[in-house]
Amino acid sequence: MRIKIQFYSLCLFCFLDCQPPDLCNAADTTSTCGILQSTLQNPNTANLPSVPHCSICRMFVTALPYNANLGGIVGADNKCSTASNKPSSGTYKALIVDDVNRRACTSVNCTSGGVTEQIDWVLAPNTTYVQAIDTSKTIFISNANGVNTNNLTDVISPASTGIWTGIRNNPSWDWLTYSGFTCSSWTDGVTTTCGSYGVTSWTDSRSISIYTVTAGGPTQYNLLCVEQ
Repeated sequence: MRIKIQFYSLCLFCFLDCQPPDLCNAADTTSTCGILQSTLQNPNTANLPSVPHCSICRMFVTALPYNANLGGIVGADNKCSTASNKPSSGTYKALIVDDVNRRACTSVNCTSGGVTEQIDWVLAPNTTYVQAIDTSKTIFISNANGVNTNNLTDVISPASTGIWTGIRNNPSWDWLTYSGFTCSSWTDGVTTTCGSYGVTSWTDSRSISIYTVTAGGPTQYNLLCVEQ
């Protein structure tokens, strides 16, 4: 009788106290689970990265160039969405920052806060990015912070052109917003030397930004569009 009582007591204890293992690490904001947990725990989700829809994501450079009055970040995204050379599938946003509506990092390569430093950033962590015109050509694989810190595996585009970005990259990769060089959040097509840009034929950090040179608002440059 005593053995039966002890057995039933043990069963009741396990029923009340034992819980299934928690397989979600909320601190891992590079995982889908972590992002969802952070969203639930933080009412202000503006800085959190979106869950990527593509695992191997494509990049293309707009067929048309534009002056620096892009209509802001929203206008730049719209230009990617309506570009004549946009692939027939996928959602695309412009790799361009203004530190208010879109931001990559607030510390060099996001080493302090990781993806929590970002605002509506277009690169996802640990993701392969390829040329849209030739998906066999990998441009880079982003790190856990959703940026790239190595030379590109291949060029962004075989055709050399300038791309508006607003990134600093001084003297190498840093993914900081180049303060004062986003052409008034990409609404100024008049002021001289107001915007930072990269060149698509280079494979170092100058592919995203040439720190030593900036361009005037009237300059015609393209946009780098990234699949989401």
